[in-house]
Amino acid sequence: MQKQQIISMFRDKNFRVTPQRIAVYEYICNHKTHPDAFTIYENVLKEHPGFSKTTVYNSLKSLCESGFIIPVTIDETRIHYDANISLHGHFKCNCCQKIYDFDISALQSKGLEDFSVSTRNVYYSGICRSCKNKIN
Repeated sequence: MQKQQIISMFRDKNFRVTPQRIAVYEYICNHKTHPDAFTIYENVLKEHPGFSKTTVYNSLKSLCESGFIIPVTIDETRIHYDANISLHGHFKCNCCQKIYDFDISALQSKGLEDFSVSTRNVYYSGICRSCKNKIN
């Protein structure tokens, strides 16, 4: 996603536009690897050496609260971030540690008819196709 598109999107939702928020969101949009906060910090620091860890963490928090990104808590040791805010699931490979998106539109939520669901997280783990092919 281009910087001008991000600025326009932020303004459309009355989200305060700052260089930090733009840089963090742009990195997450352009790196579909579900990066964690430290990875994001390390990479935005290359172009913006004045950014602190606190600035990046605050930007991540604001972007999550405003619905621009979602936290992915499939990893017990750290939170990853995803700019794909559509309804989907995540699969974490136990070998390569990569996190993959997958479609969950066919999943049914039986037994929740009388509930008001606000969040839906679907996580699977195992061995991805690539690692499985290396093993066999």
